[in-house]
Amino acid sequence: MNTLDHLCKFLANSAWFPAYVLLCMLLVTAVVAYFMPKTVMMKMTAESMRTTAPFPPVVLAIFAAFIGLSWQYGHCGPILSLILIPLVVLGRTKQDRYGVALAYYLAGSHGLIEGSASFFGQGHVPMGIALWLASSALLAAGWAFADRPWRVIAVLAVDALPPLGLFDWLSPLASAGVLFPGASWLGLILLLASIFLYVRWMMPTDTPIYIDLLGFLIMISVLLHIMTVLNPQVTPNGWIGTNLHVGPITRNIMADMDRNQKWIRQAQAEAGHHTVVLLPETLTTWWTGNAEDVQHAIPKGQIWLVGASVPVGRDLLADGIEEVRGGVVDGKEKPGRLNFVSPFPVPVSMWHPWYQGHGYVRADGVGYEAGWWEPVRKVDGVRAWASICYDQLLPWVWMEGVVQNPQVVLLTNNEWWAKGTGIPNIQRATAWAWTRLIGSPVVEGENA
Repeated sequence: MNTLDHLCKFLANSAWFPAYVLLCMLLVTAVVAYFMPKTVMMKMTAESMRTTAPFPPVVLAIFAAFIGLSWQYGHCGPILSLILIPLVVLGRTKQDRYGVALAYYLAGSHGLIEGSASFFGQGHVPMGIALWLASSALLAAGWAFADRPWRVIAVLAVDALPPLGLFDWLSPLASAGVLFPGASWLGLILLLASIFLYVRWMMPTDTPIYIDLLGFLIMISVLLHIMTVLNPQVTPNGWIGTNLHVGPITRNIMADMDRNQKWIRQAQAEAGHHTVVLLPETLTTWWTGNAEDVQHAIPKGQIWLVGASVPVGRDLLADGIEEVRGGVVDGKEKPGRLNFVSPFPVPVSMWHPWYQGHGYVRADGVGYEAGWWEPVRKVDGVRAWASICYDQLLPWVWMEGVVQNPQVVLLTNNEWWAKGTGIPNIQRATAWAWTRLIGSPVVEGENA
């Protein structure tokens, strides 16, 4: 699939990419027109178009499943996800449309099964299957009613916002960054307008205004792509992200102490003479001893942004990023500061308010709080916004970053628990699309 990855990345970096996406969508609809007499198409109502669609539901579902799978290969997911919309709209009945959307979500999120087994152990495969089936069924439910332009927009919004937004993988809204890079919140509005006009164009009408407006939006998209190519984003001077290889925190205290020293040495080696160093998510639990080890390891004048599990209450942690400055400030070391907290840590495994953990000595089931809102913070004078691990999959969290217009986006994550599941690929593709929409440079810290 390397060839497919390269193709998707090449197309995404082309200034003419919007034309390619529109062409794919038009081809889906044009095939329908090819199989029908023009006189019939002219007289058809929206209802009759659905009841006489030439493709059986299983064909539409197979195409949707391939689009869902495409999220695991480079940038293909955000690029192709918009094609889900005409496939759903072409469904004859609510059951057909639901089946098409369900195939998309089942195929795209099957990594939940392997991810649950990897994170919790092989005995939890049934739980992974249950999460996979339940989340796909719920996300697909609204698409059963998506037979009109406004209903398509409504389904996208309902899926993207909590409560369904708490597990809305694979959202076509990510394509806003593909079509309208750097346009921020205006790009989201332009995407929704484009979807509305496109679905309205699929409905028989004697008014050509929908085609004219679509053409205007395509021109805007092409211009934005040209501007992006001519003015690439540049990472702030002296900022760097690190890629570490230390795996998860262990239950053995002595082994964990050795692990802390290992990742500190790796971070020092990668940091070099940079000013701001971003480290991966949940590298350590932010006990006083661990915090002091980190502070003493940082050279004077350097700032480390350390992904950590930070105690914030009894039996409660925050999946956050601590800002730690090295050296002496006003005669004493400046303490770390919790700058960022994940709006929504991984549900069930981390966020589970319905279940109390056993405390910090045996850290089984200790819960993580949900921050819900991630504000922009100034780091070394630069307005930064962070997206932490699971948050990178969720449209509503990305919208928080979009409306705040940060100067740099920080991405932190762990990959050790999801190797071979396709989840890291989906996460990277989603983050790529949304950061393109924001139009800010990216600094990433990752732990394998």
